[in-house]
Amino acid sequence: MQKANDVIGRAVVLREGGQTVGKIKDVVLDQSGRQVLGFVISENVFSTKVAPWSGVQAIGPDSVVLGASTDVVKPEEAPELKEILDKDLHIRGLRLQTTTGKDLGKIEDFQFDEQSGAVVNYELTGGPLSRHTIMPAPMTLEIGKDLAFVGPEAEATIVKD
Repeated sequence: MQKANDVIGRAVVLREGGQTVGKIKDVVLDQSGRQVLGFVISENVFSTKVAPWSGVQAIGPDSVVLGASTDVVKPEEAPELKEILDKDLHIRGLRLQTTTGKDLGKIEDFQFDEQSGAVVNYELTGGPLSRHTIMPAPMTLEIGKDLAFVGPEAEATIVKD
């Protein structure tokens, strides 16, 4: 498993040609918060591109390996990623509440499976149980600008870190 915060800042390299093309700037999730769609890559100060999940060959401790230069595209060339980026939806840093109005804390990070991109759990801080807790990825998660919502049953799945 990989933590999003740990992946950010890693080099992005192409297996074809052995070229370094930039660094991971952000991890992009789908609107349900359950699947990594890809990565935002900072090539330089003036250029940002994206790498859809389909091009990822490996996520190692030092770099993210993509197959070829065709796996790094402008956001406009990856509509699913562009839609999320245009909405400016970010899960890290959002307050998490149940749909019944109970605050569960702030989403600090998430872990995902490096083979499938499936989100496995979320790390929360400032919730009712303790400073640091883990919540397994719920069946439903609604991501908004200021808050994310889960069903009230999600509270029972939270454990201390």
